[in-house]
Amino acid sequence: MPELIAVLQADSKRDYDNKKFLAAMQGVDLDKDSTSASEGQEAWERIKAKAFSGGKITDPNDIVSLSGAAAKRAGFGIGEGLDYEVID
Repeated sequence: MPELIAVLQADSKRDYDNKKFLAAMQGVDLDKDSTSASEGQEAWERIKAKAFSGGKITDPNDIVSLSGAAAKRAGFGIGEGLDYEVID
């Protein structure tokens, strides 16, 4: 299995390098756009945090967003020995 994973990763890198070369021939820098991809990932994490908290949380790093299965995977969270109080 490790050999298969290594072959697939090498093939993926080779494919990306080929696409990067062809894009460079047309004057496009594919690595320049990688920063916008990370910004898109951060936006996606904020959307998921808001959706899973019922609209209460917009920061995916907020401790309140760790509840249920996500808390169990992280090793802690609401209902896993960590508690919080809502003050109105």
